[in-house]
Amino acid sequence: ETMQGVSGRYSLEVKGTACVSVQISVHYNIPSPTDVTTLSVEVKSEVDATSESRRKLTLTIKSLYSGKENTTNMVILDIKMLSGFVPNAVSLKMLEGAPLVDRVEQTEDHVLVYLQELPKDMPMNYSLTVIEELRVENLKPAMIKIYDYYQPSDQAETEYIYPSAAA
Repeated sequence: ETMQGVSGRYSLEVKGTACVSVQISVHYNIPSPTDVTTLSVEVKSEVDATSESRRKLTLTIKSLYSGKENTTNMVILDIKMLSGFVPNAVSLKMLEGAPLVDRVEQTEDHVLVYLQELPKDMPMNYSLTVIEELRVENLKPAMIKIYDYYQPSDQAETEYIYPSAAA
C-alpha cells in the first residue's frame, strides 16, 4: 500500500502462528544542487582590417567575480586558439604586464593567463590579438574558460569565432 503523507509515527501489530516478512521503504527526492559559480567570462572579438595578408583578431576578455569574499584565489584564464591561429607575440607581452596578471604561459593551442586574484564585482578586461598562421576552412568556435586555481569546479566558459566564419 502506498501512503501519501509519510510524516508521523507508525506501529505495526501482527497476530498469528505463521512466519511474516514486513518491509517499509521510503522513497524521497533530494533536488540536485544547482551549479553555482561566482566567476563569469565574456569575449568580444574584433577583426583587424589593416592586416591584408593574414587574418587578425583582437579578443577583449571580460572577467568578473561576484562571490561572497572581497577577492578570489588565483584564477586561470584558459584561452584556446582558433584552429590555424597563434597569439601575437607583442600582444602576449602586453598581457604579461596587465593588472593582476601573475604570469602568462603558451602551450601548443592555448594561452594560460594566471591572475593573482579578481576583486569582487569589478570587471577586469584583458586583450589578446591572435593571427592566422594557417588558413583553415569551416572554422569552429574556440573556448575561453575561467576557473579558480584551487577550486576548479568554480568556473565559467564562453566561446569565440572569427566573425566571418560565424555566418
